[in-house]
Amino acid sequence: METQEGTNGAAREEPAAPNHSQDSSINGETSSDEPQAKIKELEERAERLMANWQRAQADLANYRKQVEREQLELVQLTTEGLTADTLSILDDFERAFSTIPQNLRSYTWIEGVWLVYKKMEAILNARGLEAVEAKVEQAFDPKLHQALSEVEGEAGIIVEVAQQGYTMGGRLLRPALVTVGKGSASPDADGETPPPTEGATEA
Repeated sequence: METQEGTNGAAREEPAAPNHSQDSSINGETSSDEPQAKIKELEERAERLMANWQRAQADLANYRKQVEREQLELVQLTTEGLTADTLSILDDFERAFSTIPQNLRSYTWIEGVWLVYKKMEAILNARGLEAVEAKVEQAFDPKLHQALSEVEGEAGIIVEVAQQGYTMGGRLLRPALVTVGKGSASPDADGETPPPTEGATEA
């Protein structure tokens, strides 16, 4: 009986408790690293969202500027088109007043028409209309002038102004129509005999 109890007592030894010290240390390291990684991930995400928001704000600002620029260009083109159609009326006024005799210009109705013409010109000037500088004996500028023909005269110099040109907002609305000199004809072209050269033998 004692032997059996001793044997059973040896057989009934309780197993040793598991050592969780190593596992707890590993779990402790993991638990301390996870919040740091999570914080870093959230910071990177916040930076990406901020960068995307800033790009969206910049795109929106650029879009607004583009829309405003296009609207201004549309208004300018519309104004230029309307003004270009009105220039023919100014031309008619100028031609009419250039043919009125001086003794008739004192008539009241002629003065009234003159005031209407000047009022229209002032309104267009307020919208940015400016006359192109084109005068006789002025150098021809292909950017502002259009040559109708060439006649004898100093080459590259305006001989006559046929129609006034205009600019609007710094852009050429209509070039001035002018006649340009092409240079004097040579003596040979007129059929004149050139003077004899020195040392020529008389016939």
